[in-house]
This record gives sequence, structure tokens and C-alpha cells, in this order.
Amino acid sequence: MPIFLCLILLFTAVRFASAHAMEQLSAHDYTGESQINQFWPRPGDVRQAADMMAAFIKNAGSPAEMDKMVAKDSTTREDFIQYAKGFGLDYYKGFKIVSTSVEKLYNVKGYDVFNNYRAIVKFKYLCYTYDNKTIEKTDYIGMAKRGKLPTDWKFWGVLWRDSGVDVSDASLFQLEPPAEGEEICVMRTTAGAIKFRLFPEQTPRTVRNFKTLAENGYYDGTDFPRVINDFMIQGGSLDGVPTSGDCIYGKYFEDEFSRDLFNFRGALCMGNEGVPNTNGNQFYIVQCNNVAEAYLDLASLPLNAETKYREVGGCPYLDMRYVVFGQVFEGMEIVDRIAAQKTDENDKPIDDSIRITGIEVTTQEPEY
Repeated sequence: MPIFLCLILLFTAVRFASAHAMEQLSAHDYTGESQINQFWPRPGDVRQAADMMAAFIKNAGSPAEMDKMVAKDSTTREDFIQYAKGFGLDYYKGFKIVSTSVEKLYNVKGYDVFNNYRAIVKFKYLCYTYDNKTIEKTDYIGMAKRGKLPTDWKFWGVLWRDSGVDVSDASLFQLEPPAEGEEICVMRTTAGAIKFRLFPEQTPRTVRNFKTLAENGYYDGTDFPRVINDFMIQGGSLDGVPTSGDCIYGKYFEDEFSRDLFNFRGALCMGNEGVPNTNGNQFYIVQCNNVAEAYLDLASLPLNAETKYREVGGCPYLDMRYVVFGQVFEGMEIVDRIAAQKTDENDKPIDDSIRITGIEVTTQEPEY
């Protein structure tokens, strides 16, 4: 069973779930409206919506200003004014807008050409707490444009209110070079050697399993049965029929996730059977050089990890789904060579596949 996610299905599911949730939570009845187009605001609408959200942050603590900014005929008018009070400084010491974007536009029957829009605005922002945490939230706000001028935009109500995710900076020790005397892993292949750091403090059972299998020769002579260039290379048994010999704990063992470990390029990670807590002997090495902004937007990562993903590449959509337990610090050119092999329709190398000749657990020698 493949370790990688079907990205189209994943993000379709995310968007469907979000849309469904908004329909369920919305107090405004859109059943009398006909959608004319998605992601196609009029010229200036995006800037005006962003300016409106900036004005919201500035004036949220003022009931008088909110009274002016909320549509008089909104059925959720008072609820929105209460929502705005939450942007005062009672709970947070500050806010920062990350982005605002018009996600959908609706054509409302019975209105003229300037009054016939309802916009759903995706409002992403950071909240800074008094105990020095950074909380990221993404709310969906309903807005109406009641005339020709930018000032004719009015708030209609909150369609989705995010509970928030802690995106305070994480420790990025994963990408640091190994210290002198640190235990490392050397994977020797017919294409060359790949050297890894291991993270036993964060993933003790995972590291113990991999080291034991490697030292017992489990991977010796095996190839990489699934490789996808600009994504990952995968090793281990992919027959999908776990046995008691597939890992040192039995058939499966549980996930060990760490907030400080990520699917950066070069990350050594556990494969699984597509559901939680099904780790065995499968592993993969992240090989992609770049990362799509859409993945970063959906991932709610620590802010410094998001920056690092842009710098080094990787697969943020795999974070907290597959256990990261090591990192390549030497030999990524070998990983790239393995990923470049010609493959069949199942992503299996077809000619002279590169094999693992042995995996050695040793210590990092001092640099002279």
C-alpha cells in the first residue's frame, strides 16, 4: 500500500469539508442566490476587501465603528459585533493580518448590478498571546457591497470561526549537522552512500526499530521498490501483508510525532499502511526540492518551519501523518540519483535498480 497521499483526493476532501462546514454554520440563507463564478472578483474587489479587513482590525474594539461597518439588514448583525469585540486586547496583546482573499462571489436575485454581490472572504491572521505564543487563525467572513464606492462594502456575518493553531517557532535542530560523537546511520547503496542523523530522543521506538532491522541485515540486498522523482524514494517491504517479522514489535507499532520534526527535503520517515499507528519496516526519504504555497497555507506550520520549507523544499502535507525520525546530512545527490530511475506504472524501477548493500550504525567522526 503506498505511503504517499493521493493529493488530489486529499485537497478535494479538505475543500469539500470546509465548504460543507461553512454551509452548516452560516446563519445567512444562500438558497435564494445563484452563484455566478468562483475566484473571479471584480477589479479592485480584492484590494477593497483587504482594506476592509485592515479597518476591521483597527476598529474592532469600537462598537460605534463596528455599527457603521456591519450591514443594517444582516440577520447576524449583533453576533458579528460580538465577534469583533474578541479582537480587543483582553485576550491577545496584538494581531497581524497574514492574508485576505475573496474566495467566492454570489449573485443575489433582486439587486442591481452594483448591489448583487455577496463575497466570502478568507481572513487569515496571527494572534500574539501574553504568554508569548503565536496563534494562527483562518476565519471566513461574509461581506456585501451595497453601492459603487469602496466604502459601500459592509460586513454580513461570520461563516466560519477558527479555533486556532499554535504556530509559535519550533526548534529546527533537524537540519543541523551531527555533533562529534553523535550516533549516525550510513546507508550504503550500489549508487553510493547516504548518511543520516537519527532522532532517538523524539522518536525512541521508531529509531530502535530501524536500527535493529538495519543491524540484523533486514534491508541488505533490497532495492527501492517505489521511487517518484521530485517527491520521495521508498524502501522496505511493500507487499501490504504485515507479518510478525516486519518490525521488532510485531506487525505494527504506534506513531511518534514531534512538533519539531518535519518532512523537509532529506527527511527519513516511516511509511505506513495509510492509517495511523501502522508502522512496520517501510521508510522513505523526501526528495523534492520545492514546496507549493497551497500546501503551506493548509498546513498551519510553525512560522519558522514554513520559512524553512520555502528554503529547502519538502512535503508539508505529510507532517503529522508519517513519522519523521532522521535527516540526510550527506549524500542527497545519491538520493536524487535513485529518484531519477526509470519506473513502470507502479513507480517501480524497471532497469538495473539501485540496491541497498548494507546499513551501518556508527558515530560521527571529528572534523580536522
